[in-house]
Amino acid sequence: MSRLYEGMSLPEVTQHLFLRDDPARADLIFVFGGSNPERAERAAELYRQGFAPRILVTGGGRLGAGCTEAEALKDVLLAREIPETAILAETSSANTLENVLLGRAALAEAGWLEGLSSALLVSAPYHMRRASQVFKRHFADVAARCCPDRRTDLTADNWSLSAQGRQRVLRELEKVRTYVYRGDG
Repeated sequence: MSRLYEGMSLPEVTQHLFLRDDPARADLIFVFGGSNPERAERAAELYRQGFAPRILVTGGGRLGAGCTEAEALKDVLLAREIPETAILAETSSANTLENVLLGRAALAEAGWLEGLSSALLVSAPYHMRRASQVFKRHFADVAARCCPDRRTDLTADNWSLSAQGRQRVLRELEKVRTYVYRGDG
């Protein structure tokens, strides 16, 4: 088997990045910013199954329609009949670290931070390692479980089968290392 990224094999890269936990009852569903609607669809699924009473969507990046990632994710949740009172949107963050830091500030401002002891983290399957590390660094007292979205285009089973998938995942691996070196994850 070929070795990648400082000696990691394809299966080792997959095991390192593609974290997945079984969902469990939590206080909050924390959705990392992104343009893929599957993130909000997964959050809606978890909410409807009764895993958490509140959802935070993050992301200030502008999408083609002129709205932020968080606004687009919130629209998906509302279209799936999630009550607006159960949704908080943080619309200024530009990256994973800011998703967490500005998300934390939004939770505090809304009064949702007090008593927060557990969260379900939702993002792209290959992004779960970095999302989890950054979240745990800045929410040290909050238990977190990784509940990646259900996209099929880039998964633990198929990422290595295309040049685009390999590029995206190896770039994510580099971002994980950069965040750790900076002390952010």
